[in-house]
Amino acid sequence: MNLLAQPSEGSIEVPVCPAVLCHGSRAGRKNGTQDPLFPHLHVPHRPSKLANDEHWLIALDYAEEVHRYDQSAEAVLQLDAKVSRSPGGRWCGDEPRLWHDSRGIEVDDILVSWAHLLAGRAEQREIEPEVARARDLAHAYKYLDYFGEVYDDLPHPEDWSPVPLIRRLAEEARALGGDPTLLPVHTEYMREGIATIGGGCEELVSP
Repeated sequence: MNLLAQPSEGSIEVPVCPAVLCHGSRAGRKNGTQDPLFPHLHVPHRPSKLANDEHWLIALDYAEEVHRYDQSAEAVLQLDAKVSRSPGGRWCGDEPRLWHDSRGIEVDDILVSWAHLLAGRAEQREIEPEVARARDLAHAYKYLDYFGEVYDDLPHPEDWSPVPLIRRLAEEARALGGDPTLLPVHTEYMREGIATIGGGCEELVSP
């Protein structure tokens, strides 16, 4: 095991800001995702075939991103959940080329298995629980903002309502130490979903 830096013992603030609402756990101080707000600094044992610790940390961040996408509207990262991973990739500037499929993630054509990636992320979350909490809360805010608006423009069955989804996400945000009433309210169903966990509609922020 190695540490690039000692994790902070204090509580990490998760702001309700455009970067968090758009990118969730990936939010950064620059251009949305650059200079991450909630970086994991602990470096689990690195596969020897990877070039360096930086590439390993990038792969672990990307593994979380892919896993969150496929686990859908769950704010808390569930690393033991079985998800179906559609192939895809990313290449940004000076970062290594990333490609994922059902086998794992290729980092500049070097394959790292999902088992190794998820075990590494689980170790980081165990050693840096406050970072993990902040990342989960940021994603709860992101999902609340997205799902709090999208169904207003999409047809849905008359016997179905998005309110329970909003309520669940708001409850997750509160359990993670956040305040869902700070988010801008896009729709009446978003207002109802947040208000029903307590606090009252008068406390909600209008856009």
